[in-house]
Amino acid sequence: MKQAKWDLPTRYLHIGLAATVTLQLTISLLMEAPDEESASALARAAFEAHEVVGITALLIVLAHWLWTLRNRAEHGLARLFPWRGAAWAEVKSDLRGLLHRQLPQGGPRGGLPGLIHGLGLLAVTGMVATGGLLFILFPESGEPDATVEFIAGIHEFIATLVWIYWGSHIALGISHSLAGHRTMQDMFNLKSNS
Repeated sequence: MKQAKWDLPTRYLHIGLAATVTLQLTISLLMEAPDEESASALARAAFEAHEVVGITALLIVLAHWLWTLRNRAEHGLARLFPWRGAAWAEVKSDLRGLLHRQLPQGGPRGGLPGLIHGLGLLAVTGMVATGGLLFILFPESGEPDATVEFIAGIHEFIATLVWIYWGSHIALGISHSLAGHRTMQDMFNLKSNS
């Protein structure tokens, strides 16, 4: 059976998300807020880079949501958020297959792969939303207020979820490759829609 492939805009958006999320996670290991007295020049520069890459990620996430909603007639939001009916039955079928050591086919389909992509999009959306608020609300000088601290706490919590998702998503991609699926090759092939 020939596997369906993602459309070209989805592949570009996925690569943009993969690049910006990977950069953001890496930069977060180096950065400190500029108002920290102990922050080195590298840590302060990393914070500034985190803001720039974060705004880029925000724009890519918005574009991804617009593209997903624009194409809902073709694919349906149920592909990414299969919470009921036939879409949920497909997730359960994929989970039963996993119990029998059968990795579900990847690609632009619902079921467990669609659910995993939907959860990732929600996590990254939470990251860019809270990061965007921090970009707007974080004071240039002085102490942040309780609201900013609260949003920063949520941002850090979601960051932990994104770290887990990021590592798991890479591991799943490698698992698909080892199983002989062309999931990663198809996602990163930018030559055509075929």
